Amino acid sequence: MRGGLSGFLIFLACIALGVAAIGGVNSVARAITAGVANEGQSLLGGDLRFQLNQRAATQAEHVFLGGLGTVSHSANMRSMARLEDGSDQALVEAKAVDGAYPLFGALETEPALSKQELFGEKSGVFGAAAPDLLFERLNLGVGDRLKLGSATFELRARLVNEPDAVSDGFGFAPRLMISTGGLAASGLIQPGSLVENAYKVRLPGGTGEARIKAIQDQAAEDFPVSGWSIRTRSNAAPALSSNIERFSQFLTLVGLTALVVGGVGVANAVRAYLDGKRGVIATFKSLGASGGFVFTVYLVQILMIAALGIMVGLVLGALMPFAASAVLQSVIPVPAEGG
Repeated sequence: MRGGLSGFLIFLACIALGVAAIGGVNSVARAITAGVANEGQSLLGGDLRFQLNQRAATQAEHVFLGGLGTVSHSANMRSMARLEDGSDQALVEAKAVDGAYPLFGALETEPALSKQELFGEKSGVFGAAAPDLLFERLNLGVGDRLKLGSATFELRARLVNEPDAVSDGFGFAPRLMISTGGLAASGLIQPGSLVENAYKVRLPGGTGEARIKAIQDQAAEDFPVSGWSIRTRSNAAPALSSNIERFSQFLTLVGLTALVVGGVGVANAVRAYLDGKRGVIATFKSLGASGGFVFTVYLVQILMIAALGIMVGLVLGALMPFAASAVLQSVIPVPAEGG
């Protein structure tokens, strides 16, 4: 082996890349899953989330939720936002929030404004915040106005970070964040409107998972026909977690396939190496070495080089979550956790 590893570069690359692919994919998946679990309250927007479709909570349900802790109400619906002169329009995911929002995390806008400054009504015009995509789509700037339903809204800030966006699921259009009062003034809430009402609850500090499970059971017992879906901080983004699991399984299969295909390169490298050692092997044999001894000598050498390739692949796989976090931060706002 004093000749160096020059003949084993393909050998090392095949093993290192295959191991890095498998280890890296699973490391990234576990990092995101661990991040979702640790940031469950911020991603969900509360310790518990009660969702009702096409109707608001009744008085009895309000009393029940209020008895659990601090409650924040938000309403999501899809609608068309139009310029005041009607020259252009765009589909938006309207999200109306109340004064208690957010219970966890921080709503970040540019410029930074208080909720009253951001969403409050001024001379019959409500405030709103939207991401850059909506500004670009309608060629608008901060301070410009648009109409949603029968109400007029002024875009007072750019939406930088929405803490509970992941728990709301996949959106088909840019977000338009407004107040619940603004949504009511728009006239879009009508019988049959496709609106999702979410009631997020912040429980007293120190509330454990057993208590949360008891609340779920109590809600099902007290309101058997309410039709609400209940999500907890430990399951803040089930759709995201499920998609990550499927994606990691697919990429792991791709990595295994690459490793198997790379086995061809490994076999060729080993064969070329042993062909170059025919003279040495012949010398071993002429000095009385058995076939088993010769096999063991070269097997140990190849296993040593393979271990080196595996170590390189493991290092690359361990670093991958941090690289993926930097790239995916704008898509999946979950901090990476190595492991």
